[in-house]
Amino acid sequence: MLKKVNQKIESNIIVIYMIYLFLQPILDLTTGILLNKFNLDLSISAYIRMLFLLFGVYYLWFINQERNKKYLIVLLFYSIFFLSGIYIFKGMNMFLFESKMLLNILYFPIILLFTIRIFNYKKISLKKISIILEIYLILIFVPNLLNIGFNSYSYAKTGAIGFFYSANAVGSIISLLIGGAIAYMQKCKNRVRLLILLIVYVYCLLNIGTKAPLLCASLIFIYYLIYLFYYLIKTRKYILFIILIGLLSVFIIAFIILIPKTPFYQNIIIHLNFLEIHSFKDFFSFKCLDRFIFSDRLTFFENNLEIYQNANIYQKLFGIGYTINNSYLKIVEMDYLDMIISQGIIGFIIIYFLYFKILYKIFRNYFKNFKNNFNNLIKSSCFIAVIISILCACLTGHVLSTPAVAIYVIIILVLTNKIMEE
Repeated sequence: MLKKVNQKIESNIIVIYMIYLFLQPILDLTTGILLNKFNLDLSISAYIRMLFLLFGVYYLWFINQERNKKYLIVLLFYSIFFLSGIYIFKGMNMFLFESKMLLNILYFPIILLFTIRIFNYKKISLKKISIILEIYLILIFVPNLLNIGFNSYSYAKTGAIGFFYSANAVGSIISLLIGGAIAYMQKCKNRVRLLILLIVYVYCLLNIGTKAPLLCASLIFIYYLIYLFYYLIKTRKYILFIILIGLLSVFIIAFIILIPKTPFYQNIIIHLNFLEIHSFKDFFSFKCLDRFIFSDRLTFFENNLEIYQNANIYQKLFGIGYTINNSYLKIVEMDYLDMIISQGIIGFIIIYFLYFKILYKIFRNYFKNFKNNFNNLIKSSCFIAVIISILCACLTGHVLSTPAVAIYVIIILVLTNKIMEE
């Protein structure tokens, strides 16, 4: 009986995965509405994602056993050591919260391995990435346009995030997916749809009001601009090159005129006034750079690093966790730094082992034949999406450690790795 069930799961695993993937915007929408309209944090989406995590473990252990058990056993032993340290040094008061945070952290490596295995011989469709991005953009664009979207911030700053619950999370998601969507639409030569997508994408970014997603969008824009200039000069299409320069000039002028009217610009002014920065010279101090660019993340890191340095050797190796003195530890919100401190050196290596391995393969394959890969718009688009995922993890945090966002990093990584190997 169990064998038949496993065979049924194996034969339908791609369909199951795709259903789960397309559930993500609905789960995020549900969370946003429950929190903002009814002030309820029922964590329905969290329960569904944890159930999928358990399903992934079941699949890797009992169905697709290709070199999976060793890594799962290593993760299990690390988890035992981590939670033992929490119990020994902190007691039971915050044990449940620490366990919940550990599950969120384990979601990324386990679902990454799960995704690698099920797409070992098949490729994730760029079309599906494009559709998911369009769903997110519609659920931001329409509510914001009708002025019924939820606020990005609960106080001071302005901005709206459609029907979602977190400006940083949804900003990171659409930043991660835009590269794949551009690649798909270029592949299909659907220029009109691409133009509409980009206009809505820029509108949503400016209305969300956060800095990091717009920075990522700027890097994408610069990357494609360099690509277009290079292509037009290489193919000697000088008339199109002049037209592009003209369009770029119009775009820059329009951007300069329109940006002061956006929540993004208003938030910048609010932030500068709050920090009492009134001249360009005032900006260049560690305190101002930290508070304006990094939103105090460097200060948080300095504080947490001091706690980490004062911890015992066991905690340095297996992590100090997410609480201190029976209260929540203010995390840095820069995933790589948070991982080292909260999960320790050993935890960092074990949990991110697959992640860094696949990143290494992507970078190696891309730069091994850089000229051809750069000229290939699909490979270029997917590669820039990987770069954006790294930047989001560095700048906004809650990317690799948050299941709602981590799933898209996983998709981008596995898809790009497959494309680079072709």
